[in-house]
Amino acid sequence: MSSMSTLPDNQTCVVYAASIGHSVWFSRNLGENWQRANTNSGGIYNESRAWCLSVHPDRPGEVIVGTDDGVYRWVEIDKRWNYVPSPMDGLHILKIAQADHDPDFIIAGTRPAGLFRSKNNGRSWDMLDLPGSVEAPFINTHRVTSIKFDPKHEDMIWVTIEIDGLWRSGDGGDTWDHIGLDLPDEDTHNVEIVDFDSGDRSVLIATEAGLYRSKNNGRSFHHIPVPESVCPYHYYRCLRRRADKSGVMFLTVGDRPSGEDSIMLRSRDFGESWERVDLPGNQVTTIWDMGVNAADPMIIFAISIFGEVYRSPDGGEVWEKMDNHLGEAREIIWAPVPTAMLGEQQKAWGTVEEFLGPD
Repeated sequence: MSSMSTLPDNQTCVVYAASIGHSVWFSRNLGENWQRANTNSGGIYNESRAWCLSVHPDRPGEVIVGTDDGVYRWVEIDKRWNYVPSPMDGLHILKIAQADHDPDFIIAGTRPAGLFRSKNNGRSWDMLDLPGSVEAPFINTHRVTSIKFDPKHEDMIWVTIEIDGLWRSGDGGDTWDHIGLDLPDEDTHNVEIVDFDSGDRSVLIATEAGLYRSKNNGRSFHHIPVPESVCPYHYYRCLRRRADKSGVMFLTVGDRPSGEDSIMLRSRDFGESWERVDLPGNQVTTIWDMGVNAADPMIIFAISIFGEVYRSPDGGEVWEKMDNHLGEAREIIWAPVPTAMLGEQQKAWGTVEEFLGPD
């Protein structure tokens, strides 16, 4: 195990990146090198568009991915992607989340904006009744941009939709309420929830028009200003809390959705104030996603929409920009996997000699 990780010696940090045109990238050495899965025996098409990923601590070695060709599950022991039948085949499956309390409880979000639920690990699915319009300005059709299971209330689920605002269910997805109606922009990207020991709650939401907070569980929101000297842009894309109770949070901002520059902000006080992170190299487009895991809160990854990968070994104080670019990408996550489960990593390709075999 690398010295930058505090995982036990019998676990390996495996990083996964969802790529638009290269399916899913895997890294076993903290983002230094990347490889796709060998699909000679079937499974996901290696040049598919993968939009989203989900891992769960109760299912080590398993990854669920949403693509244009359906839902797939990587099972490390099998060393393959297994197709998961669902009514979402043919849709863009943009977000997948598993409930913290039950990995079999899965919510998936699509484009056009729809929500699907499985309570039995993907063996069957229900399409949920989500009111709302189909057409959207600028982007043609609405799309789900985040799904978050509430950290305190098992039946509460939060969903952001671009461009249709913030939605919440209090009954496990049976019914949905359109909330945050005072937000000045319905181009919403994701939500973070902080529950304090005092009983107070802070709900933060990143939008195209900035960062907003609710102190009454989403009934109303107010703007959190960030000085222009710290961040001159307002396209707030990814809001991510470090996977501990330190109060450290991160926010990625672009000059526009897939623009030419990106800034990362850091808060040390649960989002009250923000400072600019000193990122290495040039940022050529918006940083789209960040990956954290409570197994080691100090290891954090970030990825831009063009597949530039950033890594922090110390909880987001210092960042490295990795040498490899992964092509257009949407998500990055990591999870601890039992090292004994990994075995030898198979190549996703073969040489001519390997294909022809011995003389």
